[in-house]
Amino acid sequence: MGDEPGLIADLLTVIDRRDWAGLAGLVTEDVVYHRPGCPPIEGVEQFVGFYRRRCIVSAGRHHVDRCMAAGEQGFCWGRFDGMSHAGVPLNEIFADWYEFRGGLIARRRTFFYRPAI
Repeated sequence: MGDEPGLIADLLTVIDRRDWAGLAGLVTEDVVYHRPGCPPIEGVEQFVGFYRRRCIVSAGRHHVDRCMAAGEQGFCWGRFDGMSHAGVPLNEIFADWYEFRGGLIARRRTFFYRPAI
């Protein structure tokens, strides 16, 4: 097993920094992302494009309470604090499940208490 918890932390950090080139380097070409309120996001181009163009978040930070991985899967949970493009404060509790392949993230599934951000 490699540093999957570190890979998860890196993913959330580059999202918070809005580092889209860095984000593309952390996922497989055929990454699949499931998120409440959205159809599945498939492929690296759609994945990065979601954050660049569709995500309502203008700025913010993930605060991870715990992160763990075993084998090809990982899980983390915590909260996100930020601001929407409309100027609305965002504060959401989240949990993420991940699948890894070749040292990259191949699948991500986010859970919120409601369709939110």
